[in-house]
Amino acid sequence: MIKENVRKEICLLLILTIIASLAFDRTVYAATSDPSIQGDEITAEATVSADPDTTVASENNSSNEANPNDPLSSDNATTDVPIVSNAIPVLNTERLHLLAGGMPYELRVVNAVSVTYELSADYPSIAVLSNESAESVTITPMHSGNTILSVNATGADGQSTVLTCQITISELSLATDQIDIYMNDTETSMDIAIQGIDLNAIYYETGNEWEDTIIKDALISDSRCTIQTGNSKVADAWFSEGFIHVKGISKGITNTKISIYGISLSIRIQVHHYTLNKYVINTYKGSPIKNLKIKGAQGHKITWSTGNKNVASVSKTGIVTINGIGTTKITAKVNDRKVICIVSVSSKTAYRVVKDARDISKKKNIQYSQALRMSKNYYDCSSLIYRCYRPYGIRFGYTHPTWAPTAADEGRWCKNSGHATAEEAVEILSCKLVPGDTIYYSFNGNNGRYLNIDHTAMFSGYAYDPSIGYYGMVIEASSSSNTVTERMYYASDSIRLIGRPSKK
Repeated sequence: MIKENVRKEICLLLILTIIASLAFDRTVYAATSDPSIQGDEITAEATVSADPDTTVASENNSSNEANPNDPLSSDNATTDVPIVSNAIPVLNTERLHLLAGGMPYELRVVNAVSVTYELSADYPSIAVLSNESAESVTITPMHSGNTILSVNATGADGQSTVLTCQITISELSLATDQIDIYMNDTETSMDIAIQGIDLNAIYYETGNEWEDTIIKDALISDSRCTIQTGNSKVADAWFSEGFIHVKGISKGITNTKISIYGISLSIRIQVHHYTLNKYVINTYKGSPIKNLKIKGAQGHKITWSTGNKNVASVSKTGIVTINGIGTTKITAKVNDRKVICIVSVSSKTAYRVVKDARDISKKKNIQYSQALRMSKNYYDCSSLIYRCYRPYGIRFGYTHPTWAPTAADEGRWCKNSGHATAEEAVEILSCKLVPGDTIYYSFNGNNGRYLNIDHTAMFSGYAYDPSIGYYGMVIEASSSSNTVTERMYYASDSIRLIGRPSKK
């Protein structure tokens, strides 16, 4: 009987020992956050939720799931022990560049359960703190200067950490808020500097990454930077390489509105444009006077001058008198800016020849042909020149009654008779051409003819377009277009000679 009782006590003791061992293992693994501490069969992982007083535990081994028949798996037998987080509180940035009067910034604090904020006593008024919480604080920049924000943050483990953020606040301004652009200048645009701070630092330090790794320009990349011009017909403006680039378009006044990180700026743009009623005059010797008028110069003194008074002279009021054959520039000077009219004077004969050639180019039934070059409505390059000049007694030294010389023979006559004015191309603004001049080309190299000339055209006058400026025109019979056409003059290397068949 005694042996039986001893045997029962030993069994009971063994059972209690096993139960105590199991209970001890569960408490240790639930309380630790060290993943290196693991049992052979039971592993528990614990995380701290948004509420620091709440612990969420999960067990990975299926043998640890709740079992109603197991007293150790029941709710009454489970003990939740709070997990202590070792994460240290940190700020999302330790340095800020802000603009005085600009957009506020929300500074975020991570891994803190309670926080206090304080600006340095030296410059407490340059910024205002608001919306203070354990997660963030709003910093509103007020005045330029430097300050340090001290953040006393308490972590989930109860330990306090003092964090700092260095804050630099700058005034933002433009180099100028009023500009004048003159369309008569060579450069009709300008860059306006933005002063006060490196805007790229604001962009990057407030948590932005460069979308374009090549163009790192906050003004272009950040939607918080905008620019808009009131009247796009007068001027346009955009951000470019850290500047505000303004381009004049036409005479007028407009404003450009700019917003940079909450700072509103404005630029008054006045575009001036002094214009003439005529930019070119193609005329003939003995023609009546011409009256030049300048617009947009109200209140300014106008000074008129001529480049060659033997060709044309001008009065103090812009009256142009034609004096002789040639080309010159009449200049009006206003507010230190020049407006030019090109006056090109040919002989009366050459003037009529150009008119006749232009009339031919406007007809619709004209064709190019070498075989029929002397027939009605048919021309090649040299027969066009010859047939336009022949009615006025200029035959290029040719005596055949029904045939025209070649382009090379016409060029030879100009050279030998003293009617050549140049032996190479001339730039249009050199003012060496007059309407009616004949131009001789060599496009295809050696052909055995004089200067290897294989084509000719007639200079028909000067022209002007605001978008491209001054240029010249020629009339020619063209095999490629199969007609007589008027096109732009080019100072080509193919030009071998320029003649002036009518010099009087």
